[in-house]
Amino acid sequence: MQLIYTHRSSTPALEIEKRIEDDAKAFGLMLKKHFPFSENLPMNGFEIKEHASVFELCKGSVAAKLLNTQPELNILMPCRISIYQKEHEVFIATPNLEVQLDMFECDVSLKKDILELYQEIVTMINKY
Repeated sequence: MQLIYTHRSSTPALEIEKRIEDDAKAFGLMLKKHFPFSENLPMNGFEIKEHASVFELCKGSVAAKLLNTQPELNILMPCRISIYQKEHEVFIATPNLEVQLDMFECDVSLKKDILELYQEIVTMINKY
């Protein structure tokens, strides 16, 4: 199983970025941060050949449960979605939480919630 779930998209990267916050809200996710690497790195003198950005998202109910039951797992927070181009093709990726959770001791109920959240993120990514 892959450490990163990756989806190839026919949707332009900038269009995905314009829609991602609203689409995330439909799954109960809050946008915490957006890192537009293709914009901010060139402004600081670093060339980026193709588009790249990362969104950090949070589902409050799962975050609160994790922090209240197993705060040592906060390394998994927040959920990240990467949008990038490689050889002019658009990809959307997220860490595979199924694989990551297999590496940790995790409360059964919390694991179920995290895996449901991961499936929501995969479903959202696959819409593009």
